[in-house]
Amino acid sequence: MTMRKANGRKRFRTKFTQHQRERMFEFAERVGWKLQKQDEELISEFCSKIGVEKRVFKVWLHNKKKNSTLANRDQPTADILPECIIHKILCYLSYGEASRMRILSKTWLQAWLTHPNLEFIFRYSDEAIKIVDKIMERYRDGKIPIEKLGFTKNSHPVFCEGEVSPQIDKWLGIALQNGVKYPELMYSGFRSSSIFKFLETNLLRELVLTGCDLMHLSVSTSHVVNCHSLRKLSLCRVHLDENMLQTLLTSCPLIVNLVIDQCLRLKKLELRNLQKIRSLTIKIIMYQRILVKIQAPNLEHLSYSGYSLKDLDIVEYENLKSLKISCRKISDGFIEHLISRTHFLESLILVKILKRFDIHRSKSLRVLKIKNCENIGVIDAPNLVSIEYKGEYVPRLTFAKESNQLKHSHIILDCRYSSLDAWWFCELRSFLSNSIYWSQVSLNISKCNEISRKYFQLHGRVATRQVDVLDVNIESTRDCPAFVDALLWSCHPRRLNLSSTVKMITCFTGHLMHIKNSSHSTSHGSKPPFSELKEVKAYTWNNQPVKIRNGELAIRDLRGRKEIYFLLDW
Repeated sequence: MTMRKANGRKRFRTKFTQHQRERMFEFAERVGWKLQKQDEELISEFCSKIGVEKRVFKVWLHNKKKNSTLANRDQPTADILPECIIHKILCYLSYGEASRMRILSKTWLQAWLTHPNLEFIFRYSDEAIKIVDKIMERYRDGKIPIEKLGFTKNSHPVFCEGEVSPQIDKWLGIALQNGVKYPELMYSGFRSSSIFKFLETNLLRELVLTGCDLMHLSVSTSHVVNCHSLRKLSLCRVHLDENMLQTLLTSCPLIVNLVIDQCLRLKKLELRNLQKIRSLTIKIIMYQRILVKIQAPNLEHLSYSGYSLKDLDIVEYENLKSLKISCRKISDGFIEHLISRTHFLESLILVKILKRFDIHRSKSLRVLKIKNCENIGVIDAPNLVSIEYKGEYVPRLTFAKESNQLKHSHIILDCRYSSLDAWWFCELRSFLSNSIYWSQVSLNISKCNEISRKYFQLHGRVATRQVDVLDVNIESTRDCPAFVDALLWSCHPRRLNLSSTVKMITCFTGHLMHIKNSSHSTSHGSKPPFSELKEVKAYTWNNQPVKIRNGELAIRDLRGRKEIYFLLDW
């Protein structure tokens, strides 16, 4: 950079690297932003180490002295922080949040212009390409370090290959020169030969590829590179075959986290001799058949999503700690066999399994999540800490023994596509009364059929179970009082969270007050067919009390949907 003096001669300004700026700031803080004669030898030695002339360092110190915390303690907070500290702050923020911080001051703007994490999300256009190209050239010319680089674009593969791919190769080359460690490419149809150039540097920590095409690359096994720095490899909708995948895995023997997500060209997936791998995620689209064989003795976290488990063969998994399976078609006893062979399994997530399964004698299991599994058998997990069930229907599952360590139990019923009637509430009441203690029950309801109160009187012999929290999300119902009766007949919540229209909330409040007043009444004919409700208190979602006058909420100016919660004392 050059500046003109009054006499017309050019004056050159020295450019410092990030490392030099950090070292100079640390040294200036140590000497109190003052240069003493007795420190001349120390200053000369310091300047020699960082490669900066002593004269230049003294000028920098004089210019920056007014910004130091010791020299000026009354400055605004945005200006007293050094650029190296601002860089660290920006690294903890998302890219969008970090970009907004540049308006705070010139120091923050300068830190933003040299931010080591770059993320580009744009649509195809000449203007967008020019902007990205200008930024990348500025980083190249200024030798600004790059740690993280992300490109996201969803354009037609023809445009990518013909117009954008050469530019991305150029940008990747710049990032490579500037020491990038975490590249992320989310580019539909993108073809590049830079992948193995990245691996050859032996600097990468993570490599995330989405929508890229590696089928055109031809890499023989005799020219395999060795990248011992890579720890995470993620391939999502990447076009590659078995040979290319094995080449990548052979090149990166120390991978800890591997993700293979919807790679359609793969017909066989063999993961052998991966001694360091700890986490493995495999996602296969519906009806795609891939033969999967896993041999990873140190595997701790496995997530498998596909149509059938018959094609999955796991040779070693004794150290498995967490397991997630989403699969409709499984063989008899597969889940039971899988669980029985590991003695350290702590977390188990089961999704969309249609066949009946049991969980037998799993003493190590702490967390259990079940989603859209209709045929659940016996659960024998005596040390369970957390359990969560989510589905459309009231589950039919039994527990061999309730865990003494159970702290969180949540059942979520998505009934938006079902019509609820008295029989449905009877099933819910029976399940809650005969199962373990469920601390939270969540109901998503779109409509409710006509409910007969006489049904509750005939089937009310089982004691109503109390729950800590009941979440109700409902659009509307024909008979609001009958719906509230059915809800409170099923369970007695200490807290009732309600998300609905203002009309429904007003109706809920009025009927809750009616139940409370009826339970206090001396007339036996007016009492509801469940336990007494002693007190009702209403609050907005931000914990502001809402007054109830004459059985109605004191809310007159509400529009649309509203969220409110009630504290009920039984």
